Amino acid sequence: MRVKFFLTFLLTTSICFLNLNCGSSDKIAKGNEIVIKVENFRNKNGKLPNSLSEIGVAETESGPIYYEKKSESRYVLWFGKELGESVTYDSETKQWK
Repeated sequence: MRVKFFLTFLLTTSICFLNLNCGSSDKIAKGNEIVIKVENFRNKNGKLPNSLSEIGVAETESGPIYYEKKSESRYVLWFGKELGESVTYDSETKQWK
């Protein structure tokens, strides 16, 4: 009985872990599409957009990806990974963390 419980627990934990990673990969891919749109906007207009709606991306309170213009030359994108954690893209470093 304990072996069956342990195997069920292990399988469930593995599936949950894989789903979290797959979700993050999908959101990073979507975020990279937004980065391209933001950079194209910057190149065309000489400034950053004030919001995602300026580049044709619908903004909602539930995200899934959020944008903030930090200065005239820097912006960040982020999304929630799990409760209390987020993954962030910084235009200065050009990296997701």
